[in-house]
Amino acid sequence: MLLPIFILVGCSQGNVATTNTITDKNTSEVLGTVTPQESQLLVEWNLDAMDRGNHDFNTMSHSELVVEPYSEKLQRGDVIYYQMLDSELEKNENLPKMYLGRVVGLPNEIVKIKGGQVYINDEKLDTFYGVAMSLGLTKEEYFETVDLKNINKEEMEHYFNTSMEPIKVKENTVFVLVDMWWRGTDSKDFGLLPEENIQGKVLGYKK
Repeated sequence: MLLPIFILVGCSQGNVATTNTITDKNTSEVLGTVTPQESQLLVEWNLDAMDRGNHDFNTMSHSELVVEPYSEKLQRGDVIYYQMLDSELEKNENLPKMYLGRVVGLPNEIVKIKGGQVYINDEKLDTFYGVAMSLGLTKEEYFETVDLKNINKEEMEHYFNTSMEPIKVKENTVFVLVDMWWRGTDSKDFGLLPEENIQGKVLGYKK
């Protein structure tokens, strides 16, 4: 049986680190469509943890997800399809065994969250997935948009100010986050994701 081999890479020409920030010019906020190949997987996903306001990644609203099981490399910003850690499944029997998450931290990097903002090696991750959002809205946009009568403002204030102690990403692991942090399970909850749990990379919706 052949197992997928993932080469984890950090900054590329479009994933550039500067003095104070790390940016990602390659990763689109919108998932496109692709024609699936025979070697690729077709996956259904019915949770809203990756929702950025358009039922993103949800196959009840979109076509199936095309997953490449033998990806040559993973970059920051990639959305991966992986087997949830047993420790989390034991805590919550309703948690899906297969899950989605976005690669945020790569081996030998130190990831922390302070005031709802992700930092990599103390540099601000200045991307759409580097800050706490709800349905694709930042804290300011969210409170300007919603009817405060319909939400628990204190709880949402706390969410948008999420913090996490620094964690160093070990070899053969990644740090993953869902796009709507409060609606899913990710490395904030279980720590680092072992490479062996990764089944593949999401390429797009089935065309």
